[in-house]
Amino acid sequence: MSAPLAPVASINSISKEDEKNLDSSDVKDVQGNSEFIETVTAAPLSPWSKTSFKLYAILLVAALNATASGFDGSIFSSINAMDQYKHYFHHKETGSSTGIIFMIYTIGNMVGSLFTGPICDHFGRRAGMGAGSILIGAAAIVLLAAKNDSYLLGGRFLLGFGISIGTSSAPTYALELAPPQWRARIVGSYNSFFYTGSILSTGVAYASNKASGELAFRLPLGLQLLPPACILAGVAFIPESPRWLTARGRKDEAQAILAKYHGGGDINHPLVQLEIKEFEEGIQVKGAQSVWNYYDLVNTRNQRWRMLMNAFMSFFAQLSGNSVLTYYLPTMYTKLGIVSTDRRLLLTFANSIVSATGAVAGSATNDRIGRRTKLWVGSIVLACLFAGVTGFSSQFADKTKAIHPALSNGGVAFIFLFGCAYSFIYTPLTATYCAEVLANHTRAKGMGLHVIMSNCANLYNTYVTAIALDSIGWKYYLVFVALNLFYAFMWFTFGVETRGRTLEELDAVFDAKWPPKAALSKAPMVKRDDGHLEGL
Repeated sequence: MSAPLAPVASINSISKEDEKNLDSSDVKDVQGNSEFIETVTAAPLSPWSKTSFKLYAILLVAALNATASGFDGSIFSSINAMDQYKHYFHHKETGSSTGIIFMIYTIGNMVGSLFTGPICDHFGRRAGMGAGSILIGAAAIVLLAAKNDSYLLGGRFLLGFGISIGTSSAPTYALELAPPQWRARIVGSYNSFFYTGSILSTGVAYASNKASGELAFRLPLGLQLLPPACILAGVAFIPESPRWLTARGRKDEAQAILAKYHGGGDINHPLVQLEIKEFEEGIQVKGAQSVWNYYDLVNTRNQRWRMLMNAFMSFFAQLSGNSVLTYYLPTMYTKLGIVSTDRRLLLTFANSIVSATGAVAGSATNDRIGRRTKLWVGSIVLACLFAGVTGFSSQFADKTKAIHPALSNGGVAFIFLFGCAYSFIYTPLTATYCAEVLANHTRAKGMGLHVIMSNCANLYNTYVTAIALDSIGWKYYLVFVALNLFYAFMWFTFGVETRGRTLEELDAVFDAKWPPKAALSKAPMVKRDDGHLEGL
């Protein structure tokens, strides 16, 4: 256990006399809340301590929910391209019937998200992850035994239902347990685990495609059982969210968890004291309020701004073109003249690896670049890259022309670059930003609505995209080029930056007359020889 540190109240800003003697080079403008920055620089946490590694193991359980989402979200993209699957179920790769199979997963997501808030708020974040894993496991069994479309529809609906509860509970849990100065990196890394599931599913699908008969598609479906089994085993051994415990009047338990994982075992650690103080000031629990009451999400100007940011991320992330890659990537390769199923599955597997690289890099730079800047600049980059995919795909519209390998490879390169850029921009921020902008007492319900809004967008992606690709081909991509340019304008004008503050301190930002401007305000601070920043 580390030696006791001074409580927050004893970390004072510099005196007026010292301020007069400062060299201008010692003073720097820092974006964010000066009290928070002063606290975390005065008593930094070691990321290499034994306790920190225990915290990483705990958060890994939450991250496995993203793995399950990545596996389940990517597996049908690959299976849908298999001849064995199409022959057994009498399906084709695009069209209305295929769109319905993809869409029912999204409907399950939307229905399940209605139960996220009540489960997480009433029973806790761990209960949400546990309930989600049980439903995912049950769905995997139904899909593994599928004999006709009824099995596929029922299994996909149940799968979406479970995934929605698990992937709403897990980022909320990770955000609330992570030390605030590591928040963006930890929760960003959580979403990056989507690609561990995506890589596993596309890799297994590529290998199993070489088998004849039903084994080709049943093996990947069976492996869907692995992530929920690990999650269910893990939730029995991890602590509850300290914010949820404080909201339920269990302050001593919350304080013990914060001291262990945020303060090196010291209950008087400045950061622990700051967090407990803000929990008590900011958390609202209304005993008489029904867990089904969602009015709190929009009942004040502060809450409406929060929900606007939540809606931006929910819709923009799903309607930027990436969902076309997620659900119909093998079909996109067909538009580039690549017709071999084996090669298309191999390219899908390789794209998952490239995208994972972008997600890891994006997680590491969340705090350095900032959320708003990454989003508006990134949207312009995504528009340019999707325009490249559109241009190359247009060269293969005439089926009578010979296929030029250089053009085909150029189109594949732009698809890979788009996937990597999207993963750098949106993957680490989707769950992080939505959970950050929501207030403590509405976070679980707000994350449930995030899932609903995301899946409203995905209803369009899964059903309309199947028909549009079948009808107008590459011209459909122009929609996403235009949308990304629109998103760049919206993020630049209305986006609210969240870095440099605790979750409770964001209240002052959203209470401001114009939150986007208030979020970018900077505080003058002095950098001491030991790296400690003090407020002027």
